Amino acid sequence: MNSPFPQLHAPLFVLVVFGTLVVARLEALLIPMDFYFTFESLFSDRTAHNHVLALLAKTAPPLLVGLAAGLYIVGWSGPKGGRGVRSSLARRIRGLYSPTLFAAGFFASLLSAWPAMVYWDLLASPAVAHLKPAFLGLYAVYMLAFGYVTVLGMLFGIYLFEHWAAGPPGIESVSMKELARVGGLWLLNSSLASFAMKAITS
Repeated sequence: MNSPFPQLHAPLFVLVVFGTLVVARLEALLIPMDFYFTFESLFSDRTAHNHVLALLAKTAPPLLVGLAAGLYIVGWSGPKGGRGVRSSLARRIRGLYSPTLFAAGFFASLLSAWPAMVYWDLLASPAVAHLKPAFLGLYAVYMLAFGYVTVLGMLFGIYLFEHWAAGPPGIESVSMKELARVGGLWLLNSSLASFAMKAITS
């Protein structure tokens, strides 16, 4: 019997979650916190000086890890396969790899926010304690953005690899239309999260 839920590639899921958390931690050590998009702003008076740069910095780890995953996936599948190989890869991208990368990005974001979610009453100052429902809703949107940007990185990696390989035209696994669609979903969710954060912390 077919499951209504998509299958996930378990090893890839674990690697992407772990890789995203590691890259995010390294980035936090290198980039000044004034330019880092963080929900700790709700617990203090510190907010990002430039929300666009801060948001890009925050979403860079899942984008880079997704890009690496995409390069690995298409490289492992073979750079110059024929139409049948490319068609098979395209089906796996939509039916297996995209759901896996989305779930991994979402879960990595959830793990990074878990302490704030669990210990809200202890971490939040009295001035913002009543914002817990807004915080949870806002972070849900943010986690969706993490999922989409991870998928975007994977698709972009596959797109670049296939064009570098200079295979026969018309057998690409990822189209510009697909990149634009996923990128638009990422920008929509990221913009909502960023503007809502700015409104709440202003």
